[in-house]
Parts: sequence; structure tokens; C-alpha cells
Amino acid sequence: MSDPCLLLIETSTVACSVAISRGEKILASKSLNEEKAHARVIAPMTMGLITETGIKISEIDAVVVSEGPGSYTGLRVGVSLAKGICYGAGKPLVSVSSLELLSILAVEKYRDIITAGGDQENVAHIVPMIDARRMEVYSMICDKEGNPESEVEAKVLDHESFSDLLSKGRVIFTGDGSFKFKGLTNNPNAFFLEIISDASGMLKPALEKFRKGQFEDVAYFEPFYLKEFIAGVPKKRIF
Repeated sequence: MSDPCLLLIETSTVACSVAISRGEKILASKSLNEEKAHARVIAPMTMGLITETGIKISEIDAVVVSEGPGSYTGLRVGVSLAKGICYGAGKPLVSVSSLELLSILAVEKYRDIITAGGDQENVAHIVPMIDARRMEVYSMICDKEGNPESEVEAKVLDHESFSDLLSKGRVIFTGDGSFKFKGLTNNPNAFFLEIISDASGMLKPALEKFRKGQFEDVAYFEPFYLKEFIAGVPKKRIF
């Protein structure tokens, strides 16, 4: 199938979004950047987008979801919705790394900056980061085209973080965890690009997986949390 229709659902950070694509083009999308809103808005947002585009669930060829790492609650909500649609409509499930989608969005935005006559310096690497609380982030290293070059890790940031990488050339740091590092470094090779996680960033890797038939087992697929969930201590005691 040359131009598959995909439903893309992204809930790995504070923001949540949904998009519908045909081939390599995003047909329509919706997003909301509001803390703790995932469970309340992502299903109505998805159904609203389907209604507005006039595309029936039966016409969608696969459901795509961000697999993590990221917000525990956000990932559970997004994956549950995606699996529910797949079960009900008999559609295959495709997963995409929440860090990889950030790196792809960074490539697109940086190219726009260059086209507009902005910063012309060459980029050697892209490091997407998702906030993991305190001074910790989920991150990985990608090449300048957004392709992963390292494993995903939970990294505690300090002044020496990524010093070897920065010594080799300019690095784009992006995602909602990257500004933790901005306050720690004054390295001239560190460039910070503000990007909000968005479902459209999953399209490229999702298409590649779809065309190769790389689908998840809908029954057993779970989000990639990376770290075990640790519940916080309630601020107010009931007893």
C-alpha cells in the first residue's frame, strides 16, 4: 500500500496530540499543552478529529502511538486508547519512540531556521530530552538527520554532561527536559531548540515500520517506561 492512512496518538509529555496522515502528509491534527489533561481530552480529541476529517475508523490502516519513555500516566492513557481502537476496529498497532519523534521535529524546525536565513552553523548531533523530574532526563543521541545513534537512558544532568559530544561539534538539545541542561552549560556548541512533542513527529518512522510490517502485539504491548513508577507522598493526609 503506497499511501496508508494512519492515526497517530502522542501522550508522552505534558502535551498531548493526535493526527491523521495519508502517505507522507499530515491531513489534520489537534493538540493541547495542559498538565494532567491526557485522560480527560485525548479520546474526545481523537474522535473529534476523525469526525472533522470525515475519515472512518475502517479507512485507517494502522494506529500509531508514542511508546515512551515519558510521563507514566500519559503513556498509559495513550497506549490504552490506541490498543482499544486496534481491538475494536481490527487494526494493527505501530509504536514510535517518544525521543525519536522529538529529534525528527527538531530536524524539521532547524531546517526552517536555515531556510529563513537564520543560524547557519552545521549541526553534528541532536539530543532529545524528556523531563524525568529533578535534574534527571530521558535522552538519547541522534545524528543530524534525527536517526538514533545510542540507547535511551535516564541521565542525571551536571556541568560535564555531553562534554565529549560537544567537543566534536554543535549539538541541538530539545524537548521539555533540555532547558534543565541550558542552566548548567555555557558551551558555545550547545544550541537549545524549543519544541513541544507532537504526533506529527511520528509519521516518518511509523511509515517505515508500517511498510515493513513491524507491528506490535496488541494484546501484550506495554509502554517503555525505562524506570519503575514510584508514587509520590500525598501532601495532605486523610487520617
